[in-house]
Amino acid sequence: MMKGTCATWRQRRPGRIGQCLLMLLLMVTAPPSRAEMVTIGKGVGIIWEGLPFNVTMSGPMDSAYLGDIWGINRFGLIAISNLNYTCLNPSNLTTIAGYQALRIAPGVGLIPRATGSAQYYLASGWLETLVGTIGLPESRGQTSSGFIITNPIADTTWCIPPRMTAQANFFYVNANRTATLSGNWVMVTDGTQTSSEIIIPAMYAGSYSQVLSGDRFAVILPSAITLRISTLSCAVETTTNINFGSVRRNTQFGSELGILSYPLTVTCSQLSDRINANINVQFRAITGLHEGAPTRLTLRQGGGYITGEINNGVTGSGACNGTAGIPLDGTQLQVGSIGLADATRILSNQVTWRLCSGGASLPTGPVDASAEVLVTFN
Repeated sequence: MMKGTCATWRQRRPGRIGQCLLMLLLMVTAPPSRAEMVTIGKGVGIIWEGLPFNVTMSGPMDSAYLGDIWGINRFGLIAISNLNYTCLNPSNLTTIAGYQALRIAPGVGLIPRATGSAQYYLASGWLETLVGTIGLPESRGQTSSGFIITNPIADTTWCIPPRMTAQANFFYVNANRTATLSGNWVMVTDGTQTSSEIIIPAMYAGSYSQVLSGDRFAVILPSAITLRISTLSCAVETTTNINFGSVRRNTQFGSELGILSYPLTVTCSQLSDRINANINVQFRAITGLHEGAPTRLTLRQGGGYITGEINNGVTGSGACNGTAGIPLDGTQLQVGSIGLADATRILSNQVTWRLCSGGASLPTGPVDASAEVLVTFN
C-alpha cells in the first residue's frame, strides 16, 4: 500500500481555503465478472474488494438470556459468521498479511467490511439501540446506553452483542428486535498464493439468540462462488497528495473552486497461466459522499466536495454541477484489458480533480478529504 500524507495549510487571506486530497493506492484484483467467479492474482495485503450485501433481520428473541447457560456471550445481535446459529470462533481466523482473516486457500483470507445496527427491548421495556462495525476497520460496537463492545469476546469474534458479558433476564422476550448489516467483502493475501480454483464457503449475517427459534440470519456470501487464483498483477501510479493550494471562497453551490490534472497509469503483468481480463479502477470514499451523491467526495469538514473524471471516455465530465464523473462507491471503471498473449500491459489515462463549493456552509481555512483507488480485473 502506498500512502500520501496531507500537509496543513495556513489561511493566507480571508475568504480562502487550502485543500488536500489524500489518495490511498492499493494494488487489488477484481470483483467477479459474474456471480459464480472471483478472480485474484499476485500481491500482498488487500488485493480484492467487492460482493456488497445489505440485509435486515427481525423477530422476537424468544429468550430473555444474553449469552448461553455457561456464561459465554456467543450470540451477537449483529454478527457475521460461517455458521447460521452462532458467532464465529476466533480460532477460525488466521493472520494473513497482518490481517485477522478467515483462511479460504493457502495464503488467502476473507474479511468483511461491514456496518450494522440493532434495536431491541430490554426486560425493563426500555428500547435500546446498538451500532457497530464488523471486520474492517475493527469489530466494535456501542449501545445507546453507553456500553462499549470490543472483539474478541470469550470464544467469539465478528460478533457484537449489547454487553461484554452474559446476563440473565436481559431481553424482553416477546418484543421484536430488528438488526441490519451492510457492507462488502475484502480478500487479503500474503504472496504465497498459487494458481488454483476453490469454492468460497458460504457466510452469514446473523442476529442470534440463546434459543434457535430466536435466531435470524441471511446468506451474504453464497457458497456457489468459485475463487480463481492467477498470476496476473496490476498496480496504479498517480499523484497521492493533491494540494489545490489557496482558493477563493464562493458560497454558490456547485461552483468550481480549483482544478488539477495528473497522469493515471495502470501497469499489469502475468507470468504463466495467462488469462484474458478487463482492467478496471474502483474508487471508494473514505471521508464519505456529499449528500449521498456517488460522484461527490465530501470534505472532512463538510460544506464542500471533490469530483473527478478520467479521460478517454472512461467517465463523463467531472464538472462540479454534474453527476457523470468518477463514482466513489466502488463502481468498476474499465480502463483497458490484457490478453493471453500479453505478458505486460501499460494503460495510460489522465485524471482531473475539482474542488467544489457546497454552498453557504463552505468552511474557511484548511480542509481535507480522502479516498482510495483499487486496481481491479475481471
